[in-house]
Amino acid sequence: MVLSINYICSFVLLISILILTWLACYAWKSGKVNISLSLIAVLIYDFGYGTEILCTSLDWIIFWVRVEYLGGSFLGVLWLIFALDFTGYKEKIRKKRLMLFFIVPIIVLVMNYTNDFHHLFYTDMYINYEGIFPILEVTHGPLYWIHILYTYALMLSGFIIFIISYFKSVLIIRKQILLLLIAWVIPWISDIMYTLHLLPFNMELTSFSFSISGIIISFAVLKFKLLKLKPVALESVFANMLDGVIILDYENNIVNFNNSAQNIIPQLNYIGTKAIKIQEVFKDYEEIMTNTNDNNCSEKVISIKNKEKSKYYKVNINHIYKKNHESIGKILVFNDITESKKQQEELIEFNSFKDKLFTIVSHDIKSPLAVLVSLLEVLEDEDEDIYKEENKEILYEINKNVKNTYTLVENVLDWFKSQMDGLVYNSFSWNLSDIMKDSLMLLKKSAELKDIKVFYEIPEDIFIHTDKNMFEIIVRNLFSNAIKFTYKGGSIKVKAKESDGIVTVAFCDSGIGIESEKIEKLFSYSDCNSTLGTFKEKGTGLGLIICKQLIEKNKGRIWVESSIGKGSTFYFTIAADEAQSKIK
Repeated sequence: MVLSINYICSFVLLISILILTWLACYAWKSGKVNISLSLIAVLIYDFGYGTEILCTSLDWIIFWVRVEYLGGSFLGVLWLIFALDFTGYKEKIRKKRLMLFFIVPIIVLVMNYTNDFHHLFYTDMYINYEGIFPILEVTHGPLYWIHILYTYALMLSGFIIFIISYFKSVLIIRKQILLLLIAWVIPWISDIMYTLHLLPFNMELTSFSFSISGIIISFAVLKFKLLKLKPVALESVFANMLDGVIILDYENNIVNFNNSAQNIIPQLNYIGTKAIKIQEVFKDYEEIMTNTNDNNCSEKVISIKNKEKSKYYKVNINHIYKKNHESIGKILVFNDITESKKQQEELIEFNSFKDKLFTIVSHDIKSPLAVLVSLLEVLEDEDEDIYKEENKEILYEINKNVKNTYTLVENVLDWFKSQMDGLVYNSFSWNLSDIMKDSLMLLKKSAELKDIKVFYEIPEDIFIHTDKNMFEIIVRNLFSNAIKFTYKGGSIKVKAKESDGIVTVAFCDSGIGIESEKIEKLFSYSDCNSTLGTFKEKGTGLGLIICKQLIEKNKGRIWVESSIGKGSTFYFTIAADEAQSKIK
């Protein structure tokens, strides 16, 4: 009977060793070296004790006790490092400081192996044959109690670390930590009971408690994939996801959510750690509630207004299932698609504008060309000299329509160039006064026909850094606009000033002015209708849009100030060439 109990106990420990060996190998292959070393220390301790209880010779028992201490001496340190690694605190401690923890275990191991010379670890060792089977009895020396106190201190530190991590972790991680706390405490309690002789029989149960811990850890590994991802990493990934995530249980209670979800749904900031019904938080979001209550998985685009700003989110609602396909909850994922939605709307607006553009171009090119053909036919039928006084009006109309058609075609081509990805930008230094006068030379005739005076207030020492072709397109359009909306006998001023490396150019006219509600739409695709000029001049409405795009490509900006009946001033900025200005 005595022998059979020995073998039963040894067999139980063998099962524990096999489990721990499998876990240690699994952990090692998964790159979790600290976990693997902790489990190796446990299985060495179990193996030593499992063999010790089969021996009846004191010498052999002492030999296997020393084998136990190959693992037992380092258990406290290795388990503490395992706790630090698991919770993420290990990265905050230098490796050299961690190595200091091993000094006491090494001393304990040496003193245990040399006990026959000093008897400071065990003062006496003998076999007790009066128990359920022969058991080693010892009288503990001072070094043994130092070893026990040190090990308990380390394990208590690890226990506290797990407790702190438990309250900081999300719910799913708490289940993992709770299992580890149980596995941590069981061998600790059993060892205390053995050391204080609280058991009715004198038998050490620490090794058996490690067997139970091994099974619990195995469950944690298999059930929660413990070794694949540390809780601190999982929690960090969850908390820092860009998508908002809300987890519901099977009763639609909110059990967890991440930081992004709090930013999307402000009401989440005011709920505590307890589970709360989704209806209480999402009462202002009917679309989400409707989809959440639908048992089918769904995806929907919704608009959420937060801090007076609307954003679009693609909301995915998916069920969480057990292996038997029983639903145990739902996951709501909020993906911010505001930018893509905005781009989609801009694309729709752009396509609408494009269709409108082709309609304008088709009409405004056909009509003036048809007029030109008719007028030329009239001139061909005339027998007299076409330069007679009565033909001057016809010649004026031909001239006006040709210019309008030319401007239209030029603006359309410029706009299409500005839309091409391959638009070449060649930036050089230019004297602003010279390039301005050269660019506007051809348009001065149009100003003279309306008896408009042009004044230049541009300092000779201002140099700009820009693409010449783009700059000429910009100033021609702004100058043409000024002529178009200025009455006969009016004036246009072209001014410029430099400040802090930025040149501000202004086109000031004494024209009809612009209504305040129309100013914001001047540079928009959605409102590019052309307004007739003071001489009924036509346009495409594209000029200012082209100017804005080309100015922004030159890293500048454009704006306008205007009052009805008092004229308008168009401003734009461009980079100064400070080096050339200093030379000048």
